[in-house]
Amino acid sequence: MPMKPKRPGTRKPKADPMPRKRQAALEPTELVDINDIELLSRFVTEYGKIIPARVTGVTALQQRHIKKGIRRARNMGLLA
Repeated sequence: MPMKPKRPGTRKPKADPMPRKRQAALEPTELVDINDIELLSRFVTEYGKIIPARVTGVTALQQRHIKKGIRRARNMGLLA
């Protein structure tokens, strides 16, 4: 039985030889303070949406702390 010809433009995806490292937006020991509006505003767009961790490069735990801090700051009226 003859082999099917391969379709042009299809190729096997290569494994990434060097995995990407995350840029440290926050130090691992740095705490997220609700009253630190300058820090929290780095993780919010101009429309007030929280920037995802894959864009900012923070860890999942840091993203949860940032999310909670932004939401509390919004409730207190510190962050619009």
